[in-house]
Amino acid sequence: MRQFLPGAALTLFAAACSAPPEGSARVELNLPEQARELDGKKATETTLHGDDAVTINLLSIKSPVAMHRHLKSEEVVYLLAGEGVLQLGEGERTLRAGDLVVIPRATPHAFTPTGEGPAVLLQTFIPHFIEGDRVPEPERPPKPEPKAK
Repeated sequence: MRQFLPGAALTLFAAACSAPPEGSARVELNLPEQARELDGKKATETTLHGDDAVTINLLSIKSPVAMHRHLKSEEVVYLLAGEGVLQLGEGERTLRAGDLVVIPRATPHAFTPTGEGPAVLLQTFIPHFIEGDRVPEPERPPKPEPKAK
């Protein structure tokens, strides 16, 4: 649900535009509920905002997202609902609703939802997401088990 909060009075013209007038802010309400309404199987997203400086997406993730990196953008992820495991380089971190992660440019990362429902994320790319900037990482062989003595 998009609402516009004008600096002065909200005109009918401004309400009809897809972008708020200068001096206004767009407010997205109840993002977890909006994500539940997204239609998709593995991962579904909708762009909430995009310009030359930034892209902001709402994602609903139901199955693992493979290891990848972004060469041109930094990614900021805020987990709105659900939980999951973020693999960041060689390390792993469990995330829960309310956690925020800043993923530096060119850092390999993957995400696996672990809760009963989908993980709902607010994802921001700075600068804006450029098509083709999601570079898959080659699969790594599993680490060998330590030998018993």
